[in-house]
Amino acid sequence: MAGSEADIDEDVKQILDAARYDIGKFCIEECNAYCCRKGYLVLTPEQMELTLQGREDEFFEKGFLKTLSDGNYSLYMGDKDYPCPSLKDNMCSIHKDPKRSDTCKAFPISIEDNTIYVSKRCLAGNANILYPYIARLVKKGFVLPKD
Repeated sequence: MAGSEADIDEDVKQILDAARYDIGKFCIEECNAYCCRKGYLVLTPEQMELTLQGREDEFFEKGFLKTLSDGNYSLYMGDKDYPCPSLKDNMCSIHKDPKRSDTCKAFPISIEDNTIYVSKRCLAGNANILYPYIARLVKKGFVLPKD
């Protein structure tokens, strides 16, 4: 099996993309984009500019944006008044931008080596909405980690 998602075949990529697309309505209407409201996001300088949309100073001032030792940034998205700045009406305003964060691109389901990972922070994953896609990946030889 492949080492990372970039190395997997097109059929598997299509399954992952379909899974991510299929939960869109749930994310907007049911969980209210929980993943964009809780947690941290590591961003390159380019991703930080795209994601913060000119609000860098505000997020630095609040302590929600920090520079990391490697030159990247850590964005905290845990304050109810400060979700991801790209979140508009429970939808990502930069979702189609290929320069958005790799974490966002892969969320909530990804593959490393031959293992399927579903974020425990994803309410759609916790509600088993991704099950049909996971089943297809298992049929292709991928495995879920043992809890």
